[in-house]
Amino acid sequence: MRRLPVERLRMPADLQGVENGKLPSRLLTNILPSGKLHHLAAESWQRLQQQAAFEGLTLTQVGDYRPLMQQEHLFLLRMRKYPDAKRKTQTTRTWNGETWYLHTGAPVATPGTSNHGWGLAIDVALRVNGRAIPITSKPEGAWRNGLRFLRQVAPSLGWSWELQSEPWHIRYVLGRKLG
Repeated sequence: MRRLPVERLRMPADLQGVENGKLPSRLLTNILPSGKLHHLAAESWQRLQQQAAFEGLTLTQVGDYRPLMQQEHLFLLRMRKYPDAKRKTQTTRTWNGETWYLHTGAPVATPGTSNHGWGLAIDVALRVNGRAIPITSKPEGAWRNGLRFLRQVAPSLGWSWELQSEPWHIRYVLGRKLG
């Protein structure tokens, strides 16, 4: 797979002084089919969904704004305070002064550090026949897969990838309203 473009994150000015995972409702906008994003990211996400629909793809999300409590819950579901003996490579995080080890699922950020906690990150999937499928899939009848679409369109709408290992995870990096 070709390298995914990674751009520097520019924080929106209205997040100054706000804590990760504790965004006031005035900064959040509901997105379809469900969820919330920072208002700037939400506007861009809606435009991205519209462009995808024009291409015959239905973008959906499987991860959006995560309040701090949800970040902690997800962290505790996936991470343990002891290594996973079945894994050759250990993914670790430090939280509350202790080392934690990934045991299940994709890696997750330390609570209070996730771009999901700023409402700027979204985990993208395709909706096909009422189901969310991986963004790397090519739905029947579509001329390209969702990831190829994202690579071509998302950067022009202020989105970038954060990690090469997570093609479904994009974040709004523009820091301001789309022009």
